Amino acid sequence: MDRSHKQRLIIGFLGAPLILLAAWFGNWWFLALICVIAAFSVYELLKLIHYPPRVLMIVALVMTPLCLLAMYRLRLDLVVLILVFTAIFTNISLLFYKKSEYLKMSFVGIGSIIYPGLCLGTMILLRNLQFNGTEIGRNIVITLIIGVFATDIAAFYIGKLFGKTPLFPSVSPKKTREGAVAGFLFCTVFMIFLWARDFVPFFGFIDYLVVALCAGIFGQLGDLVESKIKREIGVKDSSNILLEHGGFLDRFDSLSVTAPLFWIYVYIKFFL
Repeated sequence: MDRSHKQRLIIGFLGAPLILLAAWFGNWWFLALICVIAAFSVYELLKLIHYPPRVLMIVALVMTPLCLLAMYRLRLDLVVLILVFTAIFTNISLLFYKKSEYLKMSFVGIGSIIYPGLCLGTMILLRNLQFNGTEIGRNIVITLIIGVFATDIAAFYIGKLFGKTPLFPSVSPKKTREGAVAGFLFCTVFMIFLWARDFVPFFGFIDYLVVALCAGIFGQLGDLVESKIKREIGVKDSSNILLEHGGFLDRFDSLSVTAPLFWIYVYIKFFL
């Protein structure tokens, strides 16, 4: 086992329990963790694209946790107000920038608050879910995290050992179709196991299959999208803060797609 693989395993074994424990206890613990992940992800994305206005970057990094705090309080109206304020501030700030690249990128900061910021923030909405007086959010979030982790692990190792056919060579040459299929199947097996254990109250077999679809298919697409961004810019990782895992954006790109998609599904299922 080489040094890079050891680093990958160490970070994984340390990080996964931390995330699952925060999801289990919820409240401010989970909010704080998601704020850290989202803020770092926003920062890494803006750094990747060489976002020029430093003031606007600071605004994006401040407004992201404020939006997540509003989501935690279930004040989605405040989320809208924060985004509107950011748009107005960004619009006025253009008066003080002359370079054309500033004009082209002026609203990228707002976009970064939405993705990956608010997309990761849907984890907070999911964690706070209750139905008929029963807390279901904790187990939903844990199920979602397990689904994404199971997909990533199987896709990585099966792809590395048996992968021969490139999945999307122009975007990520190392990812293979064999690994992608294994990731989805491995995630589905975990979901069937959780269904058999009746892990999430009020969830049926179809609901667990939807988790498998979100994590096992769309989660991998989210990973490819982030790979596309990095390839266009010409970098390998969004940062090296997580060593062999890259940056927060690298590690949580799948959840940035999986969580909002499953939040939409759950909202339609329980509240419409």
